[in-house]
Amino acid sequence: MQPNALRRMFAAALAAALAWSLFQIATPAQAQQAVNVARSATPSASYTSSWETVAAVNDGIEPPGSNDTRNPRWGTWPQTGSQWVQLTWAAPVTVNASDLYFFDDSFNSGPGGVRVPAGWRIEYLDNGAWTPVSGASAYGVAANAYNHTDFNAVTTTALRAVLQSGTASVGVLEWKVWGKGSASQTGNPIVRNIYTADPATLVVGDTMYLYSGRDEAAANQQAFVMDEWHVFSSKAPDNDPAAWTSHGVKLSLSTFAWAGANAWASEVVQGPDGRYYWFVSVDGSTDNGWMNIGVAVSNSPLGPFVDAIGGPLVSDSTPNSSALNIDPTVFIDDDGQIYLYWGSYWQPRMAKLNPNMTSLAGPVTTPTGLTEFWEAPWMFKRNGTYYMAYASNGGSGCVTSSSYACIRYATASDPAGPWTHRGVVLGQVTSTTNHPAIEQFNGQWWMVYHTADAAGGGDFRRSVAIDPLYFNADGTMQQVVQTRGA
Repeated sequence: MQPNALRRMFAAALAAALAWSLFQIATPAQAQQAVNVARSATPSASYTSSWETVAAVNDGIEPPGSNDTRNPRWGTWPQTGSQWVQLTWAAPVTVNASDLYFFDDSFNSGPGGVRVPAGWRIEYLDNGAWTPVSGASAYGVAANAYNHTDFNAVTTTALRAVLQSGTASVGVLEWKVWGKGSASQTGNPIVRNIYTADPATLVVGDTMYLYSGRDEAAANQQAFVMDEWHVFSSKAPDNDPAAWTSHGVKLSLSTFAWAGANAWASEVVQGPDGRYYWFVSVDGSTDNGWMNIGVAVSNSPLGPFVDAIGGPLVSDSTPNSSALNIDPTVFIDDDGQIYLYWGSYWQPRMAKLNPNMTSLAGPVTTPTGLTEFWEAPWMFKRNGTYYMAYASNGGSGCVTSSSYACIRYATASDPAGPWTHRGVVLGQVTSTTNHPAIEQFNGQWWMVYHTADAAGGGDFRRSVAIDPLYFNADGTMQQVVQTRGA
C-alpha cells in the first residue's frame, strides 16, 4: 500500500471512530438501538409462496424498491386475510423499534398480486402467549420505504408482525428490529477480521483445518479481488469464532510463477505419500486461457507450500476441459484411486489422477446426473455411498433469482458416476455465490459455506460460516438451517 493511500485509510477510520463516539455522546438513549438483532433470528411465517422464501425477511439485503425482482422475497400469494412473519431468537433479546419494508409488486407494471397490507401490528412472545407491543408510534403502510415503529421495550425470544391483507396478498422484503441481545452473541460468520470465501476442510487427527480464499475488494467494488489463501484450525469446530485459530496466509499467487490473478476456490488433500496437496483455481499469466487448476504441496497441512508442478494441472488446452476450470474437489477412494472433479458454467468435469497427485491418469470426462449443476463441486463418501454437493442457480426449490445459488447434491454407487440428483441441502445465501465444504468431525457432520453476513460484507466481501448437517435414516441429507450471529 502506498503511503498516501495508507494515510487516507487511517484518516477515514479515525473519522468513523470519532463520528461513532459523538453519536453515543449526543444520543445515549438511542445507543442501544444501533444493533439490528433481526439478523441473528430464525424467520418463519404463516404461509410462503413456493417460489418465495421467508429467509429473505432478515437476510440483510437492502431492497431497491417494493417490487424487487432481483433479490429474495417473502410473499403469501395467493393467500389473503391475516398472515404473519416471525423472528425467533435462541436467547432473549430486548427490543424497542422496528423497520419493515413491504413487498408490493404493483410498481413498475408488476402484476399486483402482492400489495402493502391494509393494516398490521407487532406482537411479542410473553410467557407463551402472543401479546401486542404497547406504545407503538405508528404502523405505516408505505411502499418503496421502510415503515418505522417505536414501541415500549420488551424482552422476548420471538417477535411477529401480523399483516392484514387489503386488495391482494401481502409480503415483506426486509425486517430490521432494533435493540440489544443476540446480535452481540457468538455465531456465524466465524472469521470477522477479514473477508473469507470458498471454504474447504480437511481433518487430520484431532484437528479440523479450514482453507479459504480472502476477499479484498473495497467497499462498493463490483469485482473479485483475491490474491491469497488463509488457513484456520479447530479442535472443537463450531460457529463460535473463538473456536477457530487463524494461521494467516499459507499460499498466495506468488507461489506460482505462472499465475497472474484470481486466487479462487481450492481444496487440500493428503496424498498417498503422506504429503498435503493444495489444488487451487488460478488465472495463468503465461497462457491464452482464463482459469486453470494448479497444485501446491507441503509436508504439513500448515505449509510451507510450494508449486508441485511448475505449471497448471488443468487448463484451457486440456482436451474436454470445462468452459471455466475452477473449483477443484479431490477424492481418494478406498482402493487408492484418485478422482478430480471441477468446472463451472454448467460444465462439470472429472478425471482420474495418478498417485503422484500432479498428473492426469486418463481422459477428462463429463459426469452425468448432476442436475442443474453450476459450479463448486464437493465430493465425499458415507456408508458406502458417494455424495456430490454443488452450487446450482436454477430449478425447483433453489433460488429466487439466477444471480444467486443454492447447494444441491447427488449420490452414486461409483465415484465416477452416474449420479442421481437428491435435492437441495443448503438454500440460497446472502451472497450471490454459494460454495460448500462438507466434513465429519468426531461423529458430527458439518456444512461449511460463505455468506455476505459480516459487517460491511457483500457479494465480493464474503465470510465463511459453519452449521451442523444431518442425515436421514435412508442416507438423504436434511436441508441445513443457516444461523447468524453478530
